Amino acid sequence: MLAPVKEKTFYRTLLSIAVPLAAQNMITFTVSLADTVMLGQVSETSLSAANLANELYFMLMIIGFGITSGATVFAAQYWGKRDTASIRKIITIMLRITLAASILATCIAAFLPETFMRWYSEDEAVIEQGAEYLRVMAFGYIFFSIANALFSILRTVHTVRISVVTYLISLTVNITLNWVLIFGHLGFPAMGVRGAAIATVIARFTEFAIAVTYMRFKEDKIRYRFREFFGSVKGYSEAFLKLGAPVVVNESLWSVGATVLSMIIGHISTQFVAANSIATLVWQFFWVAMSGMANATAVVIGNAIGEGDSRELVQRKADTVTYLALGMGLLSGMLMLLIRPLAVQLFAVSEETKALAMDLLVVRALLMISQGATCQSIIGILRGGGDTRFAMFVDTFFLWTVSIPFGLCAGFLFKWAPPLVLFALRSDELIKFLVATIRIQRGKWIRDVTATVSCDQEAI
Repeated sequence: MLAPVKEKTFYRTLLSIAVPLAAQNMITFTVSLADTVMLGQVSETSLSAANLANELYFMLMIIGFGITSGATVFAAQYWGKRDTASIRKIITIMLRITLAASILATCIAAFLPETFMRWYSEDEAVIEQGAEYLRVMAFGYIFFSIANALFSILRTVHTVRISVVTYLISLTVNITLNWVLIFGHLGFPAMGVRGAAIATVIARFTEFAIAVTYMRFKEDKIRYRFREFFGSVKGYSEAFLKLGAPVVVNESLWSVGATVLSMIIGHISTQFVAANSIATLVWQFFWVAMSGMANATAVVIGNAIGEGDSRELVQRKADTVTYLALGMGLLSGMLMLLIRPLAVQLFAVSEETKALAMDLLVVRALLMISQGATCQSIIGILRGGGDTRFAMFVDTFFLWTVSIPFGLCAGFLFKWAPPLVLFALRSDELIKFLVATIRIQRGKWIRDVTATVSCDQEAI
């Protein structure tokens, strides 16, 4: 690995994107935390039902992340060239695919909620409450997807403050309405999980309204107009599919794999689901910084390639964020171990569930180092550099060939204790980091993806 970059401009640029993104992720995490804490005060059944029902939202979020990641690889490199006309074409393609995916999720939530819930649980009470939650959430998926896509593109041109402000407003709306609708304050009836879903949908609409208004009246770098949604993208769609399809397939396979992991946990016990929900939320508290850094890395690497930086300089930037990720992972794991006794006390669940959550957090903390570095390698470096096919291979192959088979055996054949089952379900992380690191050090991942787009002026 090469020596770290010394130029202060690199770190300032990286932090100027990573810090707001981490703040945005923290706000989103706080919404999930509030939902979990409030529903946990209703009952463990309500907590488990909402958690499992949100697997559909999770899948849509991950697929949407794949779509926007493919788009941001192009947009970041085009912004390095200051080619905003091409960025607008990419936005159109991204919005069309995003809309199709969110419509599919809406149909599942609206018309097949019980069927969906039975994939994850055999507890009839959990299935009933989860289905009720999904029927309401069906109204919010399109709002979430469009807003998320627009904010993802804005960060490639270093516009990140608006997303932080938007999600802060959304957080306020969501928590306030949770308090009112879940417990029945201010004259409203106590709605439980249904109230949580209504609050979330209203918050998602708020995000959508702000994003669309900002793009129409305030955004002045890209200047995208929504009539362009119906325009021609000749010469761009083929290149987008060639580069973006592996990312979408990657995230789709990964989200399906991740939901299989949730199915395994759900079929072991409802207590395991509740304890894992708590452990996951505590883990997410630390993960927001890792995720923000990874997305910022993808932008910085993409911009560097688009601006024409030498391969050696791009490689040095990649190695620098790898060093940072390893340090952040080690620090996060240590802090997670320190705060876990206090963290689990936030949740109104049984002492047995709290004890199990404590044990699961030990596993999460030990895995944090490799998970953080893997995130930077795959999402930040390989995707940012245009090496999306190899990123797809690394991210999905070991999940399906190592984690899922190992987790199934651990849970149902060996009947291991839940902490060991969780370790088996996450056992691919170290392998992915090692393979991705070897790829990055060979330097074959640095690609100018904009060179694959037709220069036909009609397409531009």
